[in-house]
Amino acid sequence: MRSILLSTVLLVSIPSIAQYGSFEASAVKAAKATTTIVVLDAGDSPYNRAIMNAVKSEWKYTTGYEFLTVAELAAQPMDPAKTYLLKTAKVDPVKFEGTFLTLVKGWKQKKGEPLQQKDNAFTSIGQEQELAFIMIDPKAINEKNMSAMLTIYLKHLQDYLKLVEAGKITDKATADRTYSTRTRLVRDTELLLAREHVDKSLPDAAAIATQYTSPNKLVGLVDLTAAVEAQDRALTVSDVILTGDHKNKHCFKRVFNAGTGELMYLADDAAIFGKKEGFIDVDLKNITRAR
Repeated sequence: MRSILLSTVLLVSIPSIAQYGSFEASAVKAAKATTTIVVLDAGDSPYNRAIMNAVKSEWKYTTGYEFLTVAELAAQPMDPAKTYLLKTAKVDPVKFEGTFLTLVKGWKQKKGEPLQQKDNAFTSIGQEQELAFIMIDPKAINEKNMSAMLTIYLKHLQDYLKLVEAGKITDKATADRTYSTRTRLVRDTELLLAREHVDKSLPDAAAIATQYTSPNKLVGLVDLTAAVEAQDRALTVSDVILTGDHKNKHCFKRVFNAGTGELMYLADDAAIFGKKEGFIDVDLKNITRAR
């Protein structure tokens, strides 16, 4: 029996982006024939309940799925014939530690090779094993009733995999271009911006209206999650993740279609000294000007 160790070493480095994954169509296509092992937190958690519900209703990319806890995964070797949907943790010298929902190819482990994990997120999985990943906020999911976003993230991962398999995404440049072409379509929807996702430089709906004149609404997180649960394709929703603290804080911003889960806008900024902690006027201008 192998053990999963608490990591005491530097976590795997964060790539320069907070989402994407493999660009190899053959690897992504091969994954479709696998069973996906969905790894749950140790013990009960809102994350566990939400990811199980999301997988049962939305996971269609592979032939099937099974659920295992972190502890149960420790009692069996990784299987090269399976894929694993789990949380990974990575660090970056500028953007600092982040947690990712990641689809991983199984592999044959070396004798005595442990899987290291910290707070239910694996820290020792090589980038070559990753098929698709997206940054998530476990604290918001477990403590701020944002578990509905896991459905969005799951849809996004599958959308990404299909784009790679079809040859539409072959590298970071084509990935960036693919998502930037969707940004203009945000204006055809009603954009729901959670108050918690908007920087203090945009204090109210009136301030937002001076920068963005397409349909939009400033809402609470409960209204945003309700839109996600309703899967309304006529709505797009904001998503913000902050990493680090004080002098090293970084802000990752995304807009997703509430129904399809498609990623339609992404940006990130250093959020030092309490500034740029959410969507700012530049983000709204970028969406307005997108072509």
